[in-house]
This record gives sequence, C-alpha cells and structure tokens, in this order.
Amino acid sequence: MSAPARYLEHVERLADAIASGELTSGTRLPPQRDYADAHGLATSTVTRIYTELARRGLAVGEIGRGTFVRSPAVGAAAAFAQWAPAPGTLGGVDLAFNYPVLPEQTEALRQALREMASGGDLSALLAHSPHDGQPADRRAAAHWLSRRDGVAVSPDSLVVCAGGQHALDVLQLALCCAGEPVAVEALTYPGWKALAAMRDVPLAAVSMTADGLDPAALDKLCRRHAGRLRVVYTMPTLHNPLGGVMPLAQRLALVEVARRHDLLIVEDSAYGFLVADAPPPLRLLAPERTFEVCSLSKPGAPGLRIAYLVAPSGLLPRVHAAMRASVWSAAPLMAQLASRWLSDGTMDRWITRKRTLAAQRQAIAMQCLSGLDSTGYPGAFHRLVPIPTSTPALRCDDIVAALQARGVAVTPVDAFAAPGQTAPSAIRIALGSPGSDETLRAALMQVADIVRTAGRR
Repeated sequence: MSAPARYLEHVERLADAIASGELTSGTRLPPQRDYADAHGLATSTVTRIYTELARRGLAVGEIGRGTFVRSPAVGAAAAFAQWAPAPGTLGGVDLAFNYPVLPEQTEALRQALREMASGGDLSALLAHSPHDGQPADRRAAAHWLSRRDGVAVSPDSLVVCAGGQHALDVLQLALCCAGEPVAVEALTYPGWKALAAMRDVPLAAVSMTADGLDPAALDKLCRRHAGRLRVVYTMPTLHNPLGGVMPLAQRLALVEVARRHDLLIVEDSAYGFLVADAPPPLRLLAPERTFEVCSLSKPGAPGLRIAYLVAPSGLLPRVHAAMRASVWSAAPLMAQLASRWLSDGTMDRWITRKRTLAAQRQAIAMQCLSGLDSTGYPGAFHRLVPIPTSTPALRCDDIVAALQARGVAVTPVDAFAAPGQTAPSAIRIALGSPGSDETLRAALMQVADIVRTAGRR
C-alpha cells in the first residue's frame, strides 16, 4: 500500500472511531512515537495523521499535554470558525463571529435601493461586468483608499471581488501551487487555512512577536526552504485573533526580508479599519510585491459581499485570470451599493460609529472578565481569554462545550493555529455580533462564571 493510502487509512479509521463514540471526547491519543511504533509508521506520517484530524476538527493538540479527541460540537466550532454558527447555538448568543451591523444600516439599505430603482441604468446591473469591476466602482474604491492612506491609489491597480474570502481565494488561485509552501503567522485566519487545505498548499508557520509576524523568523524559514517559499500571508493591522498592530520598524524589516528572498506579500486588512492611527500598509512600503485585501464585511456589512484587492501592476494579469476562473466578476448590484456608500460618506460614518462601538464593548468585556487576564486591542471586536491550566484535567474544549450548553458560542484559539502549531489554551470572544450591550454583558458573565469556576476546581 502506498504511503498516501496508509496515511488516509489511519485518518479514516480514527475518524470513524470518533464518530461512533469508540473514541470519546477528551480521550488522549497515543504519543506520536508510540503510535508510529505500534503501527509500523514513520513519526512524520503520524504527525500528518494527527494534523489532518485537527484540520477536520476531530482532535486538538495541547502544549505539554498531547493530542486529544474533541466533541463534534466543539470540533465544528474550531474547524469552521468564522464560517457558520456552531451547531446548537441557534437562538443563543454568538460570541464566535464578528458581524457588527448598526441599527441604522437597514434603513440606509432601504433608501439606497429606492434611489437606485428610481434612476440610473438598471439594465447594466443585469449584464456581465468586466472581470476587475465596473470603472465607476473601481474609481470609487480607489478614491476611498487614497483618502485612507494619504497616497493616491490607481483604479487600474484595483479589482472588485465578491467579499474578502473570495479575494483570498483569487490570490491563492493566482499565486499558489499545490505542494509549494506558503508562509503564515503561527496563528492565522481559518479561511486562509481552509483554502490552502483544499488546494494542497502546505502552510509554513512563522513565529510571532507580541506585535505580529517576526521578520527574523521569516528570514530563517526562507533560508530553510531554499527558494521554494514564494508567498507570505499576514495580518499586520489588528491581527486576528491576537489583536496586535505591527509597528513601522517591524513592517520595514518584513519588507526587507521579502525583497531579499523575492517573496510576494498578501496583506489581509479585514480589521484594519478599526485602527485610526495605523502605520502605513505593507502595500505602500513594498508596492511591487504586495497584494492588499480590503473587505467591506466588517466596516460595512457581511451581506454586502464586496472587497477590494489592490495588486502590483505587473501581476494583475494573473489576478484577472483567477477572477475569470472563479466568479467572473463581483455582483454589479452589490458593487454599486458599496460605491454609493463610499462616495457619499456613509461608509466613513459607519466606521466612526463602529470604532466607538468596539471601544465600548472592549470596556464592557474588561469589566465582565475582570481578573481573568484577558487580552485584546482597545479598539478591536475580539478579545482572548486564557483557560486556567492549574487543573491538569481541564481543557479548553471543556470550557467551549460548557458555554455551548448555556447557549453561548465562542471560538477555541486552536482554530487559528497553523498546521503543526500548538495554540495557547484560550478562547476568542467576538464582541461584534450581539445586538445590544445588555445581551453582550449577560453572555460575558456566563463566560466569566464558567472560566472562574473551572479555575477553582
């Protein structure tokens, strides 16, 4: 039997045992060397087996403890973090996803649709758009980004995508090849991980400082891969989930490493709008090799499904080809809605309101989680809560499951761990989705109660 077949045979056998209940939640899998000896496998093959189980949400590795089977509900929360509500949480309080929608946005949508229906060329909304978007939509986005950065952005360098996840999909299609490693932070966006797994693109983890990706570690990784590493994906402005904002000196060092090793940079700015005084984006520091993704899901609304991908001019043909191969072009109706809100100042007003809302909700979280050593950027919509390790039997999954039983959905931080990396024992609390401060406060008090009780065991 070939090595790939043996690897998959073990994965499926363990997956079936977990599904049937033969291996129950919390069961510790054998140490990798013991499993390898028992089944006549290389240790590297067992690492691959356990990594695949973790990717499916069926197991989790914990620092100093080993690899454990996880419950189906908690596994779904980890495997599909930021994709869909965890099973059993409908009607509960969602602290797993950040969908900050303001009350006034519904009426703004109603008014915009009325105005669009009463004037303009509606027939154009029923026709195909150019792959990179209508010129008017690219101009509106370029003007908005130019005001944000204080540096002119050319509409010709910009592509209108069907949301941030689609923009990342386009970039992987354009830049990445199966079997060729891509560098990522040790804790990275689950959506990028999922895309890479579907394309058999291996992710190589780069250790992090408190502020983000460590350029020195990236340099070592590039040397170790000897020219095979061509792309690095990073979230320098308001990292998810850690909340760090990379300072200018660290950004310049990252750019220097990228130029030395001829790396292309994918800069994900999903939460960057919340940082009013952020350092310049990497795209401005290395325009010849940086792709920036600016999604409107968080500053606007998740249902808008529009993002702007700014690319180096020399690499735009590859991006356009990937657009043709994916969705052809973003929906013209949504793109035109976004352009209206960018041009008339509506989006800027929402951003101002959401910055204020994020700061208010951070204050509520700090009050409710007092004494739990939680961490987070003061203006972010997410916060990390460490899980006590004083009780050896207590695991992060136990906390997540206990909260699910009370109708509160949270995300285990290992959902963000790059392959082969063991995440800290912590949960991410998303503050953007609850409809009111009172709902948020009540849910956070449940979190505090569960975690404090667990720490006293």
